[in-house]
Amino acid sequence: MKRNGWGTFFIIAGVIIFALYLFYTNPFKVLMEVGRFDPWIFVAAVAVNYVGLVFLSTSWYLLLKSLGFKASILDSIQISFVGLFVVWMLPFPSGFEIVRAYLIRDKEGGNLGKAVSSVIVSKVYYFISFGVMIALAAFIVRFVYGSIIPIRQEFIWFAVLFALMNTVTFAIILTPKIMLRINELSPEWLKTRMQKMIYSSNFGFNSFNDFVYQIKDSLQTLSKKPLENILSLLLVGFHWSTGAITAYMVAISLNQPINFWVIVLIYAVIEFIQQLNFIIPGGLGIVDAGLAGALVVVGASLEVAGAISLLTRLATYWFELILCGLISFQFGYRETLNRYLG
Repeated sequence: MKRNGWGTFFIIAGVIIFALYLFYTNPFKVLMEVGRFDPWIFVAAVAVNYVGLVFLSTSWYLLLKSLGFKASILDSIQISFVGLFVVWMLPFPSGFEIVRAYLIRDKEGGNLGKAVSSVIVSKVYYFISFGVMIALAAFIVRFVYGSIIPIRQEFIWFAVLFALMNTVTFAIILTPKIMLRINELSPEWLKTRMQKMIYSSNFGFNSFNDFVYQIKDSLQTLSKKPLENILSLLLVGFHWSTGAITAYMVAISLNQPINFWVIVLIYAVIEFIQQLNFIIPGGLGIVDAGLAGALVVVGASLEVAGAISLLTRLATYWFELILCGLISFQFGYRETLNRYLG
């Protein structure tokens, strides 16, 4: 089956799963209750989620600026939104980072090594925030509130381990000595293929070593900007928390308040599922059902859990998809992405 055929197949599969989730949870029963849903709190939740997207882009902008890119914060927002739109429509591992690096590489003051360094460091900060928020939430729920953690501890530890392993993996990519050693041990056919596909003169260098040395120079530059790095990390941390904040506000909008730190734990597991998904666009149906199921575990009725999940995904996926899609086409990235995806 061709790539387009598989893409259509997985989209249909996601729609079927989503339809089954709606049928089973029947969230519209809750949404139709007169006076229960507060639309203004929901609008505020959507706004918080949009602010989180801007913070994510601003975090990356700080890294780009530190590396000498002559890009504006508007450039970073536009390219970040394009990256989000692409991975929602065509999920693939590290797609967000790849698209951002590809689109920013030719900006004045930059190169591919700097571009790759910026997105990898941003990803490392994301996973650091991910691990810290999970650990903090588990500590507060267990020792501050004295409550039993509503999610199996194995899931929480697995999510923390996932964040740690990703951090280590990207840290290896940012370690020149290790990368050069891996290249030395790689078979010749792989070196040749990578040379033709990636390390071409079109990107400003002629060998793997050139690429590694560009990354090395970029990291040395970033190490001299501790304040920018700290601010970037904090902004990424806030972006990660906005998903949980949005779900928390959605629950309040339906008059079903849930402890915020419990929602952080739930969202960590959902984020883990989302990170692993590179088959069904946007995790359609899978993430929705997973979030609803987790909310049932913490005491929400099936209908209420389904309604919270539906509205949360509306705010954090569908409205994001529309916004990022409009920006992607409005600012002329359509042709560029066609060349890249081709």
